[in-house]
Amino acid sequence: MGMAMSDMGKCANCARVTDGPEQKFCPACGQPTPVHRIDWHFLGHELEHSVLHMDRGVLYTLKQLMLRPGHLIRDYIEGRRVGVVKPLLLVMLTGAAATLMAHYALDGDALGSSFTQGVEAGMHQGNANAKQAQAAATMMKVFGFVKDWMNSHLTLITLLVLPVQAAAFKLTFRRFKQINYPEWLVITSFLTAQLFVVWAVFMPVQRWWSDAQMAMILLAVILNLLSLTQVFQGYPRWKAFLRGAAGFAMVQVITAIAAFVGAMILGVLVGSGRIQLPA
Repeated sequence: MGMAMSDMGKCANCARVTDGPEQKFCPACGQPTPVHRIDWHFLGHELEHSVLHMDRGVLYTLKQLMLRPGHLIRDYIEGRRVGVVKPLLLVMLTGAAATLMAHYALDGDALGSSFTQGVEAGMHQGNANAKQAQAAATMMKVFGFVKDWMNSHLTLITLLVLPVQAAAFKLTFRRFKQINYPEWLVITSFLTAQLFVVWAVFMPVQRWWSDAQMAMILLAVILNLLSLTQVFQGYPRWKAFLRGAAGFAMVQVITAIAAFVGAMILGVLVGSGRIQLPA
């Protein structure tokens, strides 16, 4: 037995009398009027609006982000947001794409071997005694575990670093008091999505070019800095570039210290036998 449709002259949600067939939405609750029965035409229409329109928004936003990034960011902050994907959603989408690309192109190792090269160098020192060699081997295992965890949680780590990056930019661009901290979070989100796009493009190259990761980082940072110079119209670009570089350097120092301290604490816990890492 089919379910009966509501009175076509009333809102199906709140029962308010409609003003006529030209009324598209109920002024009381916002429900579309008249309500349409769910059939194949309805499902096709919903698919077009929920999926295809979303895709067009993503493609448009990515195009603007790579070709006119500063203008896109400034427009979004100033309220011109039609057709633009929300920055936090864009970060999660591009982060997921980068993670997926790392899975297929690099067997999940998005960070590359550079993360543990320093520990490996210390491990293979010829003059190290047995105790030092054992400690180095433990730290190598710890850093390997940390790298694997970071590879598996790239998007989460990025979201955790976003507030730090926004705070660093607010500090280095402190003369621009009209930009508040939430707006810096938006700016940083767009820049991070831009970095993920560059990262995803360069990942397949890492299989054949060992220095591709360093080239990717350099290109992504320069692109981020150039994007920042476009945001601040009327301000010398070289000053914006330097302020942005100072903000990036600040974040790199903070994250490197945090990662190193975390790894050292984990290493001590592992060495004392309080924590057992998976084999």
